[in-house]
Amino acid sequence: MAFRPPTPGLLVDNKYRLAERIGGGGMGDVFRAEHVLAGRAVAIKFLHPELADNSELSHRFFQEAQAVNRIRHPNIVDVIDAGVGELGPYIVMEHLDGESLGMALARFGRLDMEAAVGVAIPVLEALDAAHRAGIIHRDLKPENIFIACDPNRGSAVVRLLDFGIAKVLDSDGPSPRTRTGVVFGTPDYLSPEQATGESPLDGRSDLFSVGVLLYEVLTGTRPFRAPTAVATAFRVVHAEVPTLASAGVTVDPRLEAIVQRLLQKDPAKRFPTAGDVVRELERVAPDAARRTTALGRLINVQRRIALSVGSVPDNDRQSSSRERQRPGTPFDLSPPPPMRIQPPVVSGARVTEAPPGLRPSSESARPAPGATLSSALRNRVPEPTLLSQRGESLPTVRSPDIVLRAEPTVRSADLGALINRQRETRRPNVTPVRPLPARFAGQYHVRGPVLRSVDRTLVDEYGRSARDEVVSQMPLRYADDFRHDSINALVGYDLEALDAYMELATSLVLRDLERWRDIGRLAVGGELHSLVRTLFARPLTDIASLMRRGTSIWSRLFTFGSWRVATGPTGRVTLHIGDFDPASLPLRLWVVGMVEETARRASGGGVKVTITLGELGFTSELACEISL
Repeated sequence: MAFRPPTPGLLVDNKYRLAERIGGGGMGDVFRAEHVLAGRAVAIKFLHPELADNSELSHRFFQEAQAVNRIRHPNIVDVIDAGVGELGPYIVMEHLDGESLGMALARFGRLDMEAAVGVAIPVLEALDAAHRAGIIHRDLKPENIFIACDPNRGSAVVRLLDFGIAKVLDSDGPSPRTRTGVVFGTPDYLSPEQATGESPLDGRSDLFSVGVLLYEVLTGTRPFRAPTAVATAFRVVHAEVPTLASAGVTVDPRLEAIVQRLLQKDPAKRFPTAGDVVRELERVAPDAARRTTALGRLINVQRRIALSVGSVPDNDRQSSSRERQRPGTPFDLSPPPPMRIQPPVVSGARVTEAPPGLRPSSESARPAPGATLSSALRNRVPEPTLLSQRGESLPTVRSPDIVLRAEPTVRSADLGALINRQRETRRPNVTPVRPLPARFAGQYHVRGPVLRSVDRTLVDEYGRSARDEVVSQMPLRYADDFRHDSINALVGYDLEALDAYMELATSLVLRDLERWRDIGRLAVGGELHSLVRTLFARPLTDIASLMRRGTSIWSRLFTFGSWRVATGPTGRVTLHIGDFDPASLPLRLWVVGMVEETARRASGGGVKVTITLGELGFTSELACEISL
């Protein structure tokens, strides 16, 4: 049976009206919805339509509802309803207001001791209940831990998500497998016994994953991280357990000892139960009120409560999703007033400021009929917006020379004069740039053609003076190759160089993150043409085969990311990139633009590429649908 893909506005079983998509993973998508009669906000998870006819996967999908209702614990997200409708199998869960631990780590890099323990204890209490019910989670990771605002308590609470691949200990069936035949679980958080599959699992496997989580939230790095999933799994099984001190973090020795014991390769050397770990952590951070307060600061719980009861002024509501850290106060989430750019008079006509929170229309971003992509990109004047786009929280560049520009991006012929005029009015430490998180530093590389493409397009579209201004703000160790045009196509460069270039170009020149998608499209006809031209050499048979040939080329541009292409029964083609954590939002949009233009040129017609997952920097996946 062919199921319709879920889209906003559809009604599920005459009860739930779908709103926006709020997440998803390898098996399905999650939408916010509203019960049309009760008016209650809920979250609905759907199994991917191309998987819905598989009885084994459907059974595994509903296993989450069965597992949660078997455990019944307040720190596990509540399942309200389940069924099969015209959109396929679905599970209805409580809707949570907050963010995942993965998002918190992406914003802060790492957490202080009380916040880290404040997250770990509720997770361990939920696991203790699950293990006593004979269920192992098996997929613990920051994205499956949610820090939510509870307005009834007036505080933050922690919920454990996604029991979709949980192992029921009294089950005699085979271990679940992924869509590609690989044992379920994210490599960084696998226990050694889970990675090898050589011994049966019990609750102590989850405790190893908790040790990885604690190490990551305290240091900002993962203890066994390697460039590929296979190499990571090898390190999990064989590498020596690192200490927190080796990552430059000093904590209470008791906490160091807890993490070390959790990360023991031999399950017998770990704690016997999750409850035992809870008791040890409570000795390290005994004040429950302080732990709860630390969690509340992570998601600014007081502001969320104020918004829910309508006590925040309307003109300030739009800034709630764009709250940013103040320099020098890494755990203070009280937001400063939103920064807005007041536009100047350009060529005698004043550019008016968009209403707060209004983003430029995607329609206005499209080239007019007959216009070239290059001219459309060059001529677009961006509407002034909050400098943090799409909810990204951008820390401040620590440089006395960074300038908050008042002018919108203009043609390259005028940009030099604008830059010279503004050099006398610089304001230090105010241009927000989202740097590569510390846990990714020095581990990942990008091939020269990517850097050359980004650099040449900026020069071609905005002029050398604009590009030179970007390069002048970069760290010297990265700037010289750009300044002297010495980027080598055969060399792998630190990802930090591309990340710094893209973020500075966004702040100083582009002002609109969506333009990176245009720049990725231009790359196909520019610096990348010699690499991708073979994709246009043979007649196009179908989009899926083109994408598969493309992945063999695109994947070689990066030392990270696992690329795959899937086709559903309805003909929907999906490009999925896993292990894409180090990619910022500008880089993701650039990749999508590159894919879109490749498909357009190969088909000779209109191609639509829709991002379905991972439209946020430094998250684990990126997925998009490609259709003619």
